[in-house]
Amino acid sequence: MKNIVIIGVGRAGKTTLSNMIKDKWNGYNLIHSDSIKWGIIRGKGKEPYYRKNIKAQKEWEHGDEFQRTLVEIYKSSVNKDEDVKGYGTILESGQLEPRYVKELIDKYNVYCICLGHGDLDKQGIIDLCRKNDKEKDWSYGISDEDLDAHAEKWAETNENLKVECPKYGIEYIDTHIDREEILNKIMKKIEKEIK
Repeated sequence: MKNIVIIGVGRAGKTTLSNMIKDKWNGYNLIHSDSIKWGIIRGKGKEPYYRKNIKAQKEWEHGDEFQRTLVEIYKSSVNKDEDVKGYGTILESGQLEPRYVKELIDKYNVYCICLGHGDLDKQGIIDLCRKNDKEKDWSYGISDEDLDAHAEKWAETNENLKVECPKYGIEYIDTHIDREEILNKIMKKIEKEIK
Protein backbone atom coordinates (compact mmCIF):
# COMPACT_ATOMS: atom_id res chain seq x y z
CA MET A 1 0.00 0.00 0.00
CA LYS A 2 1.20 3.49 -0.73
CA ASN A 3 2.07 5.67 2.24
CA ILE A 4 0.00 8.84 2.63
CA VAL A 5 0.62 12.31 4.06
CA ILE A 6 -2.29 14.68 4.56
CA ILE A 7 -1.22 18.24 5.30
CA GLY A 8 -3.17 21.44 5.54
CA VAL A 9 -4.95 23.98 7.64
CA GLY A 10 -6.73 23.43 10.95
CA ARG A 11 -10.42 22.53 10.65
CA ALA A 12 -10.13 21.64 6.93
CA GLY A 13 -10.98 17.92 7.32
CA LYS A 14 -7.56 16.27 7.69
CA THR A 15 -8.54 14.06 10.62
CA THR A 16 -11.88 13.16 9.04
CA LEU A 17 -10.16 12.15 5.80
CA SER A 18 -7.42 10.16 7.53
CA ASN A 19 -10.05 8.27 9.53
CA MET A 20 -12.05 7.60 6.35
CA ILE A 21 -8.93 6.07 4.75
CA LYS A 22 -8.16 3.96 7.82
CA ASP A 23 -11.77 2.76 8.00
CA LYS A 24 -11.78 1.71 4.34
CA TRP A 25 -8.28 0.17 4.27
CA ASN A 26 -7.54 -1.07 7.77
CA GLY A 27 -3.98 -1.99 6.87
CA TYR A 28 -2.93 1.61 7.51
CA ASN A 29 -1.19 2.87 10.61
CA LEU A 30 -2.32 6.40 11.45
CA ILE A 31 -0.15 9.10 13.00
CA HIS A 32 -1.75 12.36 14.12
CA SER A 33 0.87 15.08 14.47
CA ASP A 34 -1.21 16.80 17.15
CA SER A 35 -0.84 13.70 19.35
CA ILE A 36 2.93 13.92 18.96
CA LYS A 37 2.84 17.67 19.60
CA TRP A 38 0.90 17.34 22.84
CA GLY A 39 2.99 14.35 23.92
CA ILE A 40 6.16 16.44 23.62
CA ILE A 41 4.56 19.48 25.28
CA ARG A 42 3.21 17.43 28.20
CA GLY A 43 6.48 15.51 28.50
CA LYS A 44 8.28 18.83 28.96
CA GLY A 45 5.66 20.01 31.48
CA LYS A 46 4.69 22.96 29.27
CA GLU A 47 1.00 22.30 28.66
CA PRO A 48 -0.27 25.11 30.93
CA TYR A 49 2.06 27.60 29.23
CA TYR A 50 1.08 26.61 25.67
CA ARG A 51 -2.65 26.46 26.51
CA LYS A 52 -2.45 30.10 27.65
CA ASN A 53 -0.04 31.26 24.93
CA ILE A 54 -1.49 30.00 21.66
CA LYS A 55 0.74 32.21 19.51
CA ALA A 56 3.82 30.71 21.19
CA GLN A 57 2.34 27.22 20.70
CA LYS A 58 1.83 27.91 16.99
CA GLU A 59 5.35 29.31 16.62
CA TRP A 60 6.87 26.20 18.24
CA GLU A 61 4.76 23.63 16.37
CA HIS A 62 5.37 25.28 12.98
CA GLY A 63 9.09 25.62 13.66
CA ASP A 64 11.88 23.70 11.98
CA GLU A 65 12.65 21.39 14.93
CA PHE A 66 9.10 20.06 15.31
CA GLN A 67 8.63 19.63 11.56
CA ARG A 68 11.90 17.70 11.29
CA THR A 69 10.82 15.54 14.25
CA LEU A 70 7.56 14.69 12.45
CA VAL A 71 9.45 13.75 9.28
CA GLU A 72 11.81 11.47 11.23
CA ILE A 73 8.95 9.76 13.09
CA TYR A 74 7.16 9.19 9.81
CA LYS A 75 10.28 7.89 8.07
CA SER A 76 10.75 5.34 10.86
CA SER A 77 7.12 4.21 10.46
CA VAL A 78 6.66 3.83 6.71
CA ASN A 79 6.64 0.60 4.77
CA LYS A 80 9.97 0.72 2.93
CA ASP A 81 9.94 -2.86 1.66
CA GLU A 82 8.30 -3.01 -1.77
CA ASP A 83 7.82 -6.78 -1.36
CA VAL A 84 5.72 -6.37 1.80
CA LYS A 85 2.13 -5.63 0.84
CA GLY A 86 -0.95 -4.87 2.87
CA TYR A 87 0.04 -2.04 5.13
CA GLY A 88 1.08 1.58 4.96
CA THR A 89 1.28 4.67 7.12
CA ILE A 90 -0.81 7.84 7.10
CA LEU A 91 0.56 11.03 8.64
CA GLU A 92 -2.06 13.71 9.22
CA SER A 93 -0.48 17.08 10.02
CA GLY A 94 -1.46 20.70 10.27
CA GLN A 95 2.16 21.64 10.86
CA LEU A 96 4.18 20.19 7.99
CA GLU A 97 5.12 22.52 5.17
CA PRO A 98 5.39 21.21 1.59
CA ARG A 99 9.19 21.60 1.55
CA TYR A 100 9.49 19.03 4.36
CA VAL A 101 7.04 16.65 2.71
CA LYS A 102 8.95 16.71 -0.60
CA GLU A 103 11.67 14.46 0.86
CA LEU A 104 9.03 11.91 1.87
CA ILE A 105 7.39 12.00 -1.56
CA ASP A 106 10.71 11.41 -3.32
CA LYS A 107 12.18 8.72 -1.05
CA TYR A 108 9.29 6.80 0.45
CA ASN A 109 6.60 6.31 -2.19
CA VAL A 110 4.31 8.82 -0.47
CA TYR A 111 1.08 10.23 -1.86
CA CYS A 112 0.44 13.69 -0.41
CA ILE A 113 -2.52 16.04 -0.53
CA CYS A 114 -3.20 19.34 1.17
CA LEU A 115 -6.57 20.45 2.54
CA GLY A 116 -7.31 24.14 2.92
CA HIS A 117 -9.95 26.83 3.19
CA GLY A 118 -9.68 28.36 -0.28
CA ASP A 119 -10.01 32.13 -0.18
CA LEU A 120 -11.37 32.43 3.37
CA ASP A 121 -9.68 35.02 5.57
CA LYS A 122 -9.32 34.76 9.35
CA GLN A 123 -12.90 35.89 10.02
CA GLY A 124 -14.24 33.52 7.38
CA ILE A 125 -12.44 30.61 9.08
CA ILE A 126 -13.82 31.65 12.48
CA ASP A 127 -17.34 31.82 11.02
CA LEU A 128 -16.86 28.40 9.40
CA CYS A 129 -15.84 26.88 12.74
CA ARG A 130 -18.67 28.47 14.68
CA LYS A 131 -21.21 27.35 12.06
CA ASN A 132 -20.02 23.77 11.52
CA ASP A 133 -18.23 22.60 14.67
CA LYS A 134 -19.90 19.78 16.54
CA GLU A 135 -19.59 19.05 20.25
CA LYS A 136 -16.97 16.34 19.52
CA ASP A 137 -14.67 18.85 17.76
CA TRP A 138 -11.84 20.22 19.88
CA SER A 139 -12.57 23.77 18.71
CA TYR A 140 -16.22 23.57 19.77
CA GLY A 141 -16.93 26.01 22.58
CA ILE A 142 -13.41 27.45 22.92
CA SER A 143 -13.28 31.15 23.70
CA ASP A 144 -13.47 33.73 20.93
CA GLU A 145 -9.99 34.91 21.90
CA ASP A 146 -8.49 31.41 21.58
CA LEU A 147 -10.28 30.66 18.31
CA ASP A 148 -9.10 34.03 16.95
CA ALA A 149 -5.47 33.13 17.77
CA HIS A 150 -5.78 29.74 16.03
CA ALA A 151 -7.61 31.20 13.02
CA GLU A 152 -4.97 33.88 12.56
CA LYS A 153 -2.29 31.19 12.07
CA TRP A 154 -4.62 29.05 9.93
CA ALA A 155 -5.32 31.96 7.57
CA GLU A 156 -1.59 32.68 7.23
CA THR A 157 -0.81 29.00 6.69
CA ASN A 158 -3.62 28.65 4.16
CA GLU A 159 -2.22 31.46 2.02
CA ASN A 160 1.29 29.96 2.17
CA LEU A 161 0.03 26.49 1.22
CA LYS A 162 -1.80 27.80 -1.84
CA VAL A 163 1.53 29.17 -3.09
CA GLU A 164 3.90 26.43 -1.87
CA CYS A 165 1.99 23.24 -2.72
CA PRO A 166 2.20 23.65 -6.51
CA LYS A 167 5.97 24.23 -6.26
CA TYR A 168 6.35 20.74 -4.77
CA GLY A 169 3.75 18.92 -6.85
CA ILE A 170 1.24 18.66 -4.00
CA GLU A 171 -2.45 19.10 -4.77
CA TYR A 172 -4.15 21.80 -2.71
CA ILE A 173 -7.87 21.11 -2.22
CA ASP A 174 -10.36 23.66 -0.88
CA THR A 175 -12.73 21.88 1.51
CA HIS A 176 -14.68 24.79 2.98
CA ILE A 177 -17.76 24.23 0.76
CA ASP A 178 -19.44 20.82 0.38
CA ARG A 179 -16.76 19.14 2.49
CA GLU A 180 -18.42 15.71 2.62
CA GLU A 181 -18.74 15.57 -1.18
CA ILE A 182 -15.14 16.76 -1.64
CA LEU A 183 -13.76 14.20 0.83
CA ASN A 184 -15.62 11.42 -0.99
CA LYS A 185 -14.05 12.55 -4.29
CA ILE A 186 -10.64 12.56 -2.63
CA MET A 187 -11.24 8.99 -1.45
CA LYS A 188 -11.78 7.92 -5.06
CA LYS A 189 -8.49 9.58 -6.07
CA ILE A 190 -6.68 7.91 -3.20
CA GLU A 191 -8.08 4.52 -4.19
CA LYS A 192 -6.45 4.92 -7.62
CA GLU A 193 -3.18 6.18 -6.14
CA ILE A 194 -2.60 3.50 -3.52
CA LYS A 195 -3.09 0.47 -5.74
